Amino acid sequence: MLERQGHLVRWWPAAALLAATVAQGPAAGFVYDAAHYFDGSLALFTGADTVRVGDLDFRGALTPLVYAPAALAEHLVTGAGRYAVLLENALLVALVGGFLLPRIAARPAAVWVCAPLTWLVAARFAPFPLMDLPAVAAFLTAVWLALRPDPLRSDSLRSDSLRLGPAWCLGLAGVAAGATVNLRPAYLLPLAALGGIVVVTRRRPALWFAAGVVAGSLPQVAFNALRGSVPGPTPPGTADLAGFQAGYASYIVRYDTIEPAVGAPQQFYCDPSMAAAVDGRLAASTGGLVRALLTNLPESALFLAEKVAAALAWSWSTPYSAAASAEHYELTVPVVLIVATGIVAACRTPGARTLAILAAGVCASLMTSATETRFALPLVLLAVAGCALVTGPAGVAGESRPRVIRFVAVVLVLAAAVAAVAAVAALGVAHPLPPGPATPAVCAANG
Repeated sequence: MLERQGHLVRWWPAAALLAATVAQGPAAGFVYDAAHYFDGSLALFTGADTVRVGDLDFRGALTPLVYAPAALAEHLVTGAGRYAVLLENALLVALVGGFLLPRIAARPAAVWVCAPLTWLVAARFAPFPLMDLPAVAAFLTAVWLALRPDPLRSDSLRSDSLRLGPAWCLGLAGVAAGATVNLRPAYLLPLAALGGIVVVTRRRPALWFAAGVVAGSLPQVAFNALRGSVPGPTPPGTADLAGFQAGYASYIVRYDTIEPAVGAPQQFYCDPSMAAAVDGRLAASTGGLVRALLTNLPESALFLAEKVAAALAWSWSTPYSAAASAEHYELTVPVVLIVATGIVAACRTPGARTLAILAAGVCASLMTSATETRFALPLVLLAVAGCALVTGPAGVAGESRPRVIRFVAVVLVLAAAVAAVAAVAALGVAHPLPPGPATPAVCAANG
């Protein structure tokens, strides 16, 4: 009886999270990237060219499958797809906030922190068939499986009810990692960090993780082979897309999609000093981007900090945005506070510092990409798991100072961190461009 009650207590926050996410209602319609993803899934049932409609020259072969159930609902009953997308994504939000993050944090009261914070930061993604929620769910699945049981973690961090051996866990973690990169290539750097952690902590068994990554990449390899494209684990247009994005990444601080858009839907925020530096020799590859950043120090150091900070300047409309003249940043302070608290807690908690390493990998990805605000979702959710660490035993950090003094010191440090990040974010969005495509010349002129 007590065990049954324990299961109810464990699962009802996830059920509440599911209900609260569904309660916001479906999107009125799908536009831009969301329309491409959903139409690609719908093409599986209508006989349309899935490759063309779903942009599979540039997007992973798994992307049409993600919203295939919702697309089937739309195919059978016109208008049902919007509700099915909401339900699919609400299930992912419940999985993340009610299961994955509490188990990554592995604290008795973690779900009471993770569930409400996950709703705060992720629920607004649910009405739209974007890859943000599926990719972050796959990423966190890889993290959870790869870190259990973790020899670097204390017993209090290791409790879990999944009855799988280490080899199975690592293999499935690798499969989830391969699927994550297929859905969203921007996860490559944090997953590389996860792979490094696995190699250091597991050594020989890490081969199971590598085998899983290979298995998770096979659908794309097979898809390329069937199409007669260049063999490999990435879509055939990946190199061209990476080169295009590298050009933007060398001077664009942040990019948003305006919804609803009266005119052009693109809203860019740029760094005029970097734009002036790269104008005429725009980066055309990842290597070119790295060279542009290294040859423009120290300006590029502030530019990189702006990219991460500005990606945390969220509003209630995130994952979409308004034009710069109408945008509000209501969630900036809560999101920055979550990130600061979570990373500090992870850094100070023995055995949980892998969360901070993974967060650093996400930050590196934000720095080296044409960053959209929604790309910061994995960073914020890792920080949510970090926030749950504060529910652990007192004194886990090994401090001997009185609790009140320690609490005041932590509050002051967090307040300073939030103020600093908010100030850098304000610098990052200080130079918005007119809605539409961006060029270095236009950006430099707006300085």
